[in-house]
Amino acid sequence: MNRSAKRIVTDGLPHERRHPLADAAGGGIRITTFVPLHFRKRGVKKVIVRPPEVDDPVVGNASGLISPNQDSAFLKAMGRGYYWQHLLDTAAVADTPEIARREGIHRSTVNELLRLALLSPDIALATLQGTLPRTVSLEGVLRETVPLDWNEQRKLIASLG
Repeated sequence: MNRSAKRIVTDGLPHERRHPLADAAGGGIRITTFVPLHFRKRGVKKVIVRPPEVDDPVVGNASGLISPNQDSAFLKAMGRGYYWQHLLDTAAVADTPEIARREGIHRSTVNELLRLALLSPDIALATLQGTLPRTVSLEGVLRETVPLDWNEQRKLIASLG
């Protein structure tokens, strides 16, 4: 049993150790480990993100192994925002308090999610495809004032990531 202390070393360099069971004389096989990753907060969770200087953290032919990181809460909120905007545009409802009454939620929630219908098409597509930075969350976007200018929206998303 390996009784060595397990710890995360964050200096960004490869670390070497000898395998304890390979040789009784203490020689052993040298194992080099280097994993380029960082931990970042995303809402209340911590997620693993690749460092910006590493293009592809997976070595070898593993193109289909890593799935996109779709944020289901973000997608659901964005879908509700688009649907409610459609209801307002087609005059199916008169105003946001009517939507709030129909949905059984507070009208401020309706107004917050309606702001997501104003996101630029490329941000909406990146959300759908799961290619937004992993640290961008629904909570983080709703905390900020979403600007109407699409270039400013891209800067906002970049600052959250």
